[in-house]
Amino acid sequence: METGPRLAGSNLRNFALMQIGLRLAEDRSDPARPYRDARIEVGRFDDGRWRSGVSLLNGTPDLAIAVGKGELDVASINPSSFLTMAYRGTGPYAEACPVRTLAVMPSFDRMGFAVAAKTGVQSLAEVKERRVPLKISVRGNLAHATRFLVDQVLDADGFSLKDIESWGGSLVFADSPSEPARLEAITSESIDAVFDEGIGGWAPLALQHGMKLLTLSEAALTRLETLGWAVGPITPAQVPGLSGEVMAASFSGWPIFTHADLAENAAYQICRALDRARPSIPFDIDEPAELKDLCTNNPATDLDVPLHPGAERYYREHGAL
Repeated sequence: METGPRLAGSNLRNFALMQIGLRLAEDRSDPARPYRDARIEVGRFDDGRWRSGVSLLNGTPDLAIAVGKGELDVASINPSSFLTMAYRGTGPYAEACPVRTLAVMPSFDRMGFAVAAKTGVQSLAEVKERRVPLKISVRGNLAHATRFLVDQVLDADGFSLKDIESWGGSLVFADSPSEPARLEAITSESIDAVFDEGIGGWAPLALQHGMKLLTLSEAALTRLETLGWAVGPITPAQVPGLSGEVMAASFSGWPIFTHADLAENAAYQICRALDRARPSIPFDIDEPAELKDLCTNNPATDLDVPLHPGAERYYREHGAL
C-alpha cells in the first residue's frame, strides 16, 4: 500500500488539505474543470488573523505577468520558453517582466506537428501552397501554451488555423495530449493531423497509423529564435518508429519563478524547501532528480532566465553550480 510522508500534528493536517486540493485540481469529471489550478499560500494565523507569507500558484503562462506585478510571489508554468519570453518582453508579453528563476522541474518534451502521409504533405509550408483541408486535433483551450506556438509556427509559413478551416478543414479539440478520444481518432485515421506537445504519448501511435512528424521550416525556426523559444531535435530514441531526426520547438521544463525583488533569504528558503522535498517529488524524468538537474540549463529544463540571487546562493553552497 502506498503511503505518504510520515508527518504529525499541523503538518499532517496541512498535507491532507494539500492532497485534497491536488485531487480536486486533477479531477476531470466536470467538463468545465472549476478546480483546474492550485494556489498555495503559507504564512501564519495568529490572534484570529491571517498573515500571508508566500503565495504560490501553478497555471497558465500569463502568471508571469502577475508575478512581475507583485500580485503573486511564486509561480510555475509550462514550458520554460514562456518564462524566457516574459523575461525578454517578446511574444505575448508587451514588456519585459522582472522575473527570476528559482528552479526548473525537468521535463523533456517537444512540440509535434504530425500530418497523415495520405495527404501527400511533406512540410507545413506545403499545407498553404496546396490549401490542404486538414482535420486537425489541437488543444481546445485558446489560452493553452500550444495554441500560441501553433499560431507562431504557421504564421511564419504564411497561414493560420483559420485559413485551414476556410479551405474546408476543421479542428478537433483535445483537453490533453493522450486523451482517449484523440488516440481513438488516430487509430481510426479519422483525423489528418495532430499539433501538440506530449509527443511521448501520442506520436508513436500516430506514426503507426500513417502520420509523419514534420520538421520546422527555416522561417519558423527563425521566428522562434527571435521570440526566445528553444528548439531541438525529435529523435528515433524519443519517438519509436521515427526514421530520422526532426527539428522541432521544445516544450521542455516547468519553471518555478519569482519576482526579481523577492527577498534573497526568502528565495533561499524556497529552494531549501524544494531540495528537502526533492526525494518525494515524482519528477517527470526517468532517473531521480539531482539538485543540479533543477538549476542548470539542459534539454529537460531549457533554463534561460537568470537564477534569483537567493536561489543561486543556495545551489552554490550545496555544490549544484
